[in-house]
Amino acid sequence: MLLLSNEKAACFVAEGDSAYVNGVLGKTAHKRFEKFVEEYPNVKTLILENVPGSMNDEYNVQTCELLHNNGISTKAKSYSEIASGGVDLLISGTNRTIDEGAKIGVHSWSNGDKEGIDYPASSEEHQLFFDLFEAIGIDTAFYWFTLRAAPADSIHWMTEEEIELYQLRTE
Repeated sequence: MLLLSNEKAACFVAEGDSAYVNGVLGKTAHKRFEKFVEEYPNVKTLILENVPGSMNDEYNVQTCELLHNNGISTKAKSYSEIASGGVDLLISGTNRTIDEGAKIGVHSWSNGDKEGIDYPASSEEHQLFFDLFEAIGIDTAFYWFTLRAAPADSIHWMTEEEIELYQLRTE
């Protein structure tokens, strides 16, 4: 279902103190975001519009940490559709606004052999995400929820109750 390889790398377009994000996250998007942060230090909010996921978790985590460490907030508009690694970017905002109607999709990751949920909780395979969630102040209960919500080749669109339960919205 999530065929990200043919999709375009995320672009960041500044408009005042906000920026719009559309596209797939990964190495190219990370390099673009590094440059973007240098060129647009006045941007305080990323508005995620259509961010279907990530092609590379390691680079996506670096992008999430860069966003968080620069004190940038995130916003999902009522028309936004954010999934998988895009949700990691959304929750990395120092303040997070999620308008009612925004589609927030989660699922387990896969390394091609196994899915995240197939590894024991103590496995080093989870450490990248544990470190990210600690760095951005999100309870790892949300991480475990994403692994259980849907297999890697599917998606679970979160309900308003789930968004509230996992405190994804701060504003």
